[in-house]
Amino acid sequence: MYKYLFSVIVLFNFFFINLQAQTLELVKEISTGFGSSNPYNFTVAANKLFFVAKDDANQFKLYVTEGTNATTLLLGPAAGLNGSINNLVAYNNKLFFSCNDGANGQELWTSDGTATGTVLFKDLYPGATGSFPSAFTLANGKLFFMGNGIDGERRLYVSDGTAAGTIIIRNNYINLFNGFNNFAVMNNEIYFTGDGAPNFPYGLWKSDGTLGGTVLVKAGGLIPGTAGSNYAVLNNKMYFSGFDYTNGSELWVTDGTGPGTHMVINMRADAGGVLNSGAPMAMTVYNSKIYFSAADDTHGQELFVTDGTAAGTTLVKDMWPGPDNSLPYQMVIHNGLLYLLNNYNREMWKSDGTTAGTQLVATAPESARFGAVWNNKIYIISNTNQYLWQSDGVSATIGYATATNTAALIGIYATDAGLTAYNSALYFGGNNTVISQSTEPLKLVAASMVTNYIFTGNGNWSNPANWAGGLVPPAVLPAGYTVVINGNCVLDIAVTAQAGSSVTVATGGSLVVPGSLTIL
Repeated sequence: MYKYLFSVIVLFNFFFINLQAQTLELVKEISTGFGSSNPYNFTVAANKLFFVAKDDANQFKLYVTEGTNATTLLLGPAAGLNGSINNLVAYNNKLFFSCNDGANGQELWTSDGTATGTVLFKDLYPGATGSFPSAFTLANGKLFFMGNGIDGERRLYVSDGTAAGTIIIRNNYINLFNGFNNFAVMNNEIYFTGDGAPNFPYGLWKSDGTLGGTVLVKAGGLIPGTAGSNYAVLNNKMYFSGFDYTNGSELWVTDGTGPGTHMVINMRADAGGVLNSGAPMAMTVYNSKIYFSAADDTHGQELFVTDGTAAGTTLVKDMWPGPDNSLPYQMVIHNGLLYLLNNYNREMWKSDGTTAGTQLVATAPESARFGAVWNNKIYIISNTNQYLWQSDGVSATIGYATATNTAALIGIYATDAGLTAYNSALYFGGNNTVISQSTEPLKLVAASMVTNYIFTGNGNWSNPANWAGGLVPPAVLPAGYTVVINGNCVLDIAVTAQAGSSVTVATGGSLVVPGSLTIL
């Protein structure tokens, strides 16, 4: 005898689609008008996900979410300037960031995830000018950053998480070298390039966050990388792209002492000097060695490896044979292999560290950048059209992250940190013709993490063809799991819906129960 589910709930909006055994969901439509909220800077702090987005008044504000519409809340500031919230970082179970509220200039702010707890942390440059804090870096249990001193020069600041403990170090001496505003970290100390008075010369410095522990390592034009990509630490030594006015940009090493700071190898030793250098970049530790992109006297910008010695610095593979450049510029580790993107040929390669084991994975129609390694896949964002791609690292092609390999998922907005993983999902700003025409906060949920299932066909519950993405719900639905019946479904198996789960029949759908449906 057939029985019908007694409860029917009308659905108005249920935003998600399946993307190759994973689900794309709209977190919240923040911009309710015709524009987009253009969310960016997704950052996890205090067990919450913070991000910046534009409201209907066209001002960028700070938001927080736990992954649902209901938990996505506006934090502030009450007033603000367009694009003024940046440099988000987690520290001391709070979020620290740079913000201009229109009254105090660009200053240091903090948030505990509540509106009342989102406040100006310290006005480092009193008045409307602002200190413009940036390059937030964690080391030795402290927060280091750069900011303008009252003289307008870039200075070194440190914070212990309290307003009183947020101070400028050596205000009268060290001027951080503009144009290279990044810190390197080794052994609980930060390294940077600075200069000052005659007794405090220009060169490579380090700091442990104290006045006495902020010292010159080696004088000279040594610059430890940009954007954190041009240095790597291995065996208590830091390898970096060091610049001097004789050899240009080459591979250097430091152990934190003056005598232990020197050039490893002059990769472009032929004539040309500063204008003809190896330009090492994208340094990555893999298999107890450092892999990086550089050029030598014979090859263009290609993949090299070093064990820290000149003799042990060799070419891994000339991906574009001859003097031309393949320009590898990003590397990630995935499943025990090194993956890299090269800019010129728009290719993704993988390597086990050997010439024979360095192989082409895929060629893309445009240049791209790594977004994240998540759910056993590599996610890539194309630079021109901002398509989201994915690869298992094995396939010879990279497909759009949709079930039909069409360009449905477009308009990805991601910071240099890429896509952000939080609570079993991958978050980013984007738009999709099915979910949202405007650019809003979205999330991908893996099949193994999916808790929402949609019946779209007509026929048996047990048939994967009747479910979105072929994902059939488990026979026992745990709390938090939802099932939505959009078609005409016959429950041909025994299903138990535990307390806190739901089975909903949408308008126009039906659920016939010849089997067993137990609701706890």
